[in-house]
Amino acid sequence: MKQMRLAAMAAATILTTTTFAHATVITQQSFDADPTLSDTQAPGSWYVDRYAPAGFSSQDFMGDHRLAHEITASDGADNRPSSFSSVFYNTQGRKYDTAGANRISIDLFFDAAFETGGRLGGFWGTAFDAADAITAYPIIDYFGTGTGQDAGFRYWDGAAFVFAGTPSGFAWEAFNTLTIELDRAAEQFEYLVNGEVIGTIGANGATRIGNAILQNYNSQAGTDRTLYWDNFSAEVTAPIPLPATLPMLLAGLGLAGVVARRKRG
Repeated sequence: MKQMRLAAMAAATILTTTTFAHATVITQQSFDADPTLSDTQAPGSWYVDRYAPAGFSSQDFMGDHRLAHEITASDGADNRPSSFSSVFYNTQGRKYDTAGANRISIDLFFDAAFETGGRLGGFWGTAFDAADAITAYPIIDYFGTGTGQDAGFRYWDGAAFVFAGTPSGFAWEAFNTLTIELDRAAEQFEYLVNGEVIGTIGANGATRIGNAILQNYNSQAGTDRTLYWDNFSAEVTAPIPLPATLPMLLAGLGLAGVVARRKRG
């Protein structure tokens, strides 16, 4: 009897501190049509980050429309104009403003050849504080063995990339979901692959993720590669506490069960 009562009280205590998450969608994009592009920042547009990729358009791939993000050897460091020859411009992508989001997510197709390739590129964000100052660049990238390192995901901790390997749910020749989430209550960023946390870093005062960036990484000599993205979303999530009376009700039900057992005995 005592054990049942303790269990009921424990359940009530847990539920008192449990919350559900409610999400408000800022944008959802399935890339069934070409996205709106811009060379400079513009609302509702994918605008250039660092260096414009060779292609950024909707294409048929594996039976559906996807975002084809293309880089070419002609845009490698050796072939770019001298003012863009720095490795900084090897990251060739576009960004999209996400207003007050605290979670951004997208699917990326992983060709098995990526495992032995170089640095692939990845999913980036720019985080801002309440004064609109940039406080962090949350990043999930993938590096192949062609970099001279172990193949796997790496996330940015604010100073360097941290090796995270590949989670158990990861699959080659398939789309995998990359997510960056700012947990405001815990004051940290979470990096997730297919819903599995691969790393966390401090939020550094961030209150929102102001934009999302898709990057395809070129090389010194130049690389021809297409990344296929799909199902981009940016959301604002907020915890919804359970009604204060619910844990008390459940505890009462548990105790009622104890009394009923005693009567039957």
